[in-house]
Amino acid sequence: MKKRFMSIAALCIICLIAASCASQAPAANPAPASTENTQSAPAPAPAGETIRVVTYFAGSDAWAPVWKEVIQEYMTANPGIIILDESQPTAGVNDMLKTKVQADLAANSPSDLMLYYTGDAYAETLTAQDSYLDFTEALSQDPEWAAGFKQTPLQSVQYQGKQYTLPYIGFYEGLFYNKGLFDKLGLAEPTSWENIINSLDALNENGITPLASSLAAPYFLVENFIMAQVGESNHRNYFDDSWAGALDAIAELHSKGAFPKDAMTLSEDDVRLLFSEGKAAMMINGSWCVDSLQSNPDMRIISMPTTPGGKGGSNSAISGFGSGWYMTKAAASRSGETLKLLKYLTSPEIMARFIAIGGSSAIYCEAPDSSSNLLKSAAVMLNTATYIDKTLDSQVGHEAYEAMNGGVQYIVEGMKTSKEVIEEARSLN
Repeated sequence: MKKRFMSIAALCIICLIAASCASQAPAANPAPASTENTQSAPAPAPAGETIRVVTYFAGSDAWAPVWKEVIQEYMTANPGIIILDESQPTAGVNDMLKTKVQADLAANSPSDLMLYYTGDAYAETLTAQDSYLDFTEALSQDPEWAAGFKQTPLQSVQYQGKQYTLPYIGFYEGLFYNKGLFDKLGLAEPTSWENIINSLDALNENGITPLASSLAAPYFLVENFIMAQVGESNHRNYFDDSWAGALDAIAELHSKGAFPKDAMTLSEDDVRLLFSEGKAAMMINGSWCVDSLQSNPDMRIISMPTTPGGKGGSNSAISGFGSGWYMTKAAASRSGETLKLLKYLTSPEIMARFIAIGGSSAIYCEAPDSSSNLLKSAAVMLNTATYIDKTLDSQVGHEAYEAMNGGVQYIVEGMKTSKEVIEEARSLN
């Protein structure tokens, strides 16, 4: 649109100059036009703007290639805009992103747009200089854009009631399962507690471990069973008595032979190997496992189905967002171009391209048709959930969290009740 306008403007200028020259020329015997004067005047270049952007999409980061593609496409479509990519890697011993951001803040020269860590500690540092925009007004002025964000992630990154950052890509956890194994044995997929229980005997009889999990370190298991048990109602009512039902459900599965025989000593690496090699039908784990599993078209992931008497299930999901977009007030006051770029980056179409690589989306979007079946199922899981929350280990005291997880072995061996373990953890929180 801008380019078309500038072209029309240039044509008008040329016409005005020609008209002016004609009015001043003698009426008779006009001098022949020179070759130089007959050449077309070049159209003025569109007004340019450079937008500085820093992210962690750099180095060996899996999303880096997609990032380079989308910003190049944006500059091609908006020829007056230059995106100065200042992205830095976070992998390895040194977090170059953090180093750069801290140096820019110290020099009072932050990037216009930044994909950086979320959380109160970071927000406190970043807002101390009053450099960053509260997106609340921008979201209210564009309801369609605001509606694209999932509300739970959006609220989870607020600081002191203000929206200084917009969540983007995060992690998720859930129940992975090998659909091919269930189909081969004529079993219903494990989309309900009843289906899971009904599959145990057949899986064991065919030499397949039903649920690969470690009871020595049952963190993923406990996290997801609690969400399946209490859902939104009591997930943040820490160590409530209602959590005991989740631990009882784990004990029931243990009594029915759902776990590996050496579950009391199994490592997390062993758990992943059992599942990836097709020796286990199910596994509770996170999005960091997707890349190594998605080449198998039979892999799926869902929220842990509702446990007996529970309120969670497909309406709930565990997902966290450790990074989000920040924008400076200076960029906002300079023009609307930086916000326009941010809206492009947070559009469902662009978000889908990042999620095709992996991770959890804070924006409602569909997985691309070219995505693996596993990634497509993850997108369905996250889009279906009406309540999404981060893991409990980031919300409760470490000692209390360890006491609850460490108590699982005592529960399954009948040495403690689930209520006793929950009460003990609650006293430590």
